[in-house]
Amino acid sequence: MLKRHQFLLVLATACALSACSLGRTPLPDNAYLESLGIRARQASDLAAISELQRWSQQHLVTAQRELGLSLARTEDKYPDAVFWLLEAARQGDAEAQFQIAEAYFHARLGLQKQSVQAYRWYQAAAAQNDHKAALMLARMAKYGDGTVASTVTSLKWLQRAAELGNAQAMFLLSNAYEHGEGVNADPALAREWLEKAADGEYPPAVHQLALLLETDQKPEERERARLLRKEATDERHLRW
Repeated sequence: MLKRHQFLLVLATACALSACSLGRTPLPDNAYLESLGIRARQASDLAAISELQRWSQQHLVTAQRELGLSLARTEDKYPDAVFWLLEAARQGDAEAQFQIAEAYFHARLGLQKQSVQAYRWYQAAAAQNDHKAALMLARMAKYGDGTVASTVTSLKWLQRAAELGNAQAMFLLSNAYEHGEGVNADPALAREWLEKAADGEYPPAVHQLALLLETDQKPEERERARLLRKEATDERHLRW
């Protein structure tokens, strides 16, 4: 008599051979599904959308997210977009969680503003290290939008967003340390986070750091201020 593990191995082999004999298509990887999403959104590729629909119905979370994002570009497809984004969000996709939170917070995709739902989905995304979601949680906690107003909670999420690389959060955290808002004033930490925000090319941080350096007595720091201003100007022209 076959032992249990031997039986399971034989069963798995038989299932695999059966799938091959039926000519089943192997599951696509995430990179392929994301490329379908790009085609669907940038080129309005109906074949790509059709394929995303097929894989979404087979519960592939990346396909569901990409399909939701693609359908969100067309107003009459908003209900379907919300459906597939929620499917992906419930399966744990961080980007889908963030997009659903955005839809609830900003009343997009045909949804009404629901701050409590938005906060819930931002939390889910932030738990997976989404820096944009962490910044939104900081904002909502500061003003009591969808949650209890709490400076402590707001600063916690702002710190987290900054640590995850969000340049805007770095700038806001710098201001908090500079003015002692919710934390003890700390000029050294304020400068450190300002420098990081400027390195992240956040325009207000670049401008503020340039102003600070211009008052420095060291010629090399004033030269650095000039270069920062030039970089900021060049960046504006490039974006224009």
